[in-house]
Amino acid sequence: MIQYVLAVVVPALIALMLYSYVLFDFLFTALLIAAIFMAMLMILPAKRMHRLHFLTWHKNTMPMKLTNSAIGMIYIAVVSVFSVSLLSLYKGLNPENPLTFAVVGGLLAVLLMVLAYSSKNKDRFQSSEKRFFDKAPHEIEGKLIEHLSREGHEHRRLPQRNGARLDLPACGLTVRIMPLDRRCTEVLMENINDGNFNISTSMKSVLEF
Repeated sequence: MIQYVLAVVVPALIALMLYSYVLFDFLFTALLIAAIFMAMLMILPAKRMHRLHFLTWHKNTMPMKLTNSAIGMIYIAVVSVFSVSLLSLYKGLNPENPLTFAVVGGLLAVLLMVLAYSSKNKDRFQSSEKRFFDKAPHEIEGKLIEHLSREGHEHRRLPQRNGARLDLPACGLTVRIMPLDRRCTEVLMENINDGNFNISTSMKSVLEF
């Protein structure tokens, strides 16, 4: 629902708002308020999704959904700007203004960067799982390091700007430990595959008790 609203409904309202500026200017403010309201309304399902992440492991689909939403918004913004520039003929404006082409060109450049980012990281996103825990980051990290040492798995701890990362070079698994606040932690396991499935499962079991 969040993805469809942010990728379809909100951009459609913004497109209508841009059209109304040329054709029905009295609707401009109402459509702007409607777009802002619909975007803010997504806070409610986002909070529910946040709570559910404390209950179970889940595929890390959020990056792909946000990327798809961004692509949809850029597409609609490009079409809207181009269409409004043509409709501006009715107002005696010049659609060939260099600023119009600069805006459209900038949006297309951003679109290409988002598409490239999505293509490059698609496999990593699809092989990642995450879960939130009501425990401090140092407690989570200590449990994982103790378990890996006990089982004899080679691992390397790398400090991050926001938390820490555990790399298991032998199996290609990466675990990111990021604080949500002082009492909660997000654990993200990346590159889960058949070769490290047993290791990732055992690490999950350790964190759940």
